Amino acid sequence: MKYLIYSIILACLFASCASTNYLTIDVRQPAFVSFPPEVVNVVIVDNTSDTEEENEDETNNTGQSILSLDSARTIFLQSLQKYMSEEKYFNNVSLYHEKTYEGTGEDVVPLSAMKIQSICEETDADALLSLDIFGIAAQVENEQLAYFTNMSILGAKLGAIVNIYSKDGTEYSKPLGVIDSLFREVQGNWSRKYKDVGEINDLLSEMSMVGADKLTSNFVPSWKPAQRWYYTDNSSEMKQAAQYAAESKWKEAAEIWGKLFEESKKNKQIRLASNIALANECLDDVENAVKWINIAHELLPSRSRSELALHIMAYRSDLIERLNNIPKLNEQLGTDESGGKEPE
Repeated sequence: MKYLIYSIILACLFASCASTNYLTIDVRQPAFVSFPPEVVNVVIVDNTSDTEEENEDETNNTGQSILSLDSARTIFLQSLQKYMSEEKYFNNVSLYHEKTYEGTGEDVVPLSAMKIQSICEETDADALLSLDIFGIAAQVENEQLAYFTNMSILGAKLGAIVNIYSKDGTEYSKPLGVIDSLFREVQGNWSRKYKDVGEINDLLSEMSMVGADKLTSNFVPSWKPAQRWYYTDNSSEMKQAAQYAAESKWKEAAEIWGKLFEESKKNKQIRLASNIALANECLDDVENAVKWINIAHELLPSRSRSELALHIMAYRSDLIERLNNIPKLNEQLGTDESGGKEPE
């Protein structure tokens, strides 16, 4: 009898043991800049200064040199034009055929209204993006770990500032900037003067493209990956719901979780409410998702700092941000609250 009681207790504990399944979903976020509906063609211009440092001493024994600032800037601009075009948010995104900088030295000289009007008329553009500042740099740090084992860290940093204008020369918003960095680790000492510089050129090229990709989201509503999770245990109902979730059958999963919510104790209700919030988010019902994550939050013990509590608070913050972004996103996409296209 004693062994039977122990077996029952262990079976109950095993059945109630909760686990967390992680997944990644795509979340559409609004752009920082909201262009008027009549803006369908955009032109990008290079309005940076012409000065740059020469890399004559930055060559290896094959004569290969470090990527120049001018080359990195070209990659950045071409990538920006490419990424914005691929989103198909504008009818056309073009790159102006010549530099527009009219200053001297390293001074920043914004485009005049007359110059903006002239370029927009020439290119049939409704808005103009002007790259006024661009900088990129590479660095190498060598560190001896132990017993003659060395590690080199290759780094690249990028900074850029863009001004946004309407075709009549007025500003749409304050200047936008991007600051980013990339790093790579390699075994052994690395010297850009004596070894192949191809690796750092690859890093500088990648840095230019990553910077352009991040800047694109300021002008175009974009999809971003977001980590989510749902809770399960070893009960047959939770296993079935988890199977539905794995197959993206969120309505079926939510029905099981909703039924279990009414029958469960408080700690399990918190997890179930979070699961139902996720199901609603994946069904594109963010308002209902916020309702359920608020229920989970209200069920948390006061001032709890458990892993579960931190998960619930983080998810609640994400969902509230999504809900607050919906009006701006609908405006930029030209959709009504139901997700349909607004009438012309």
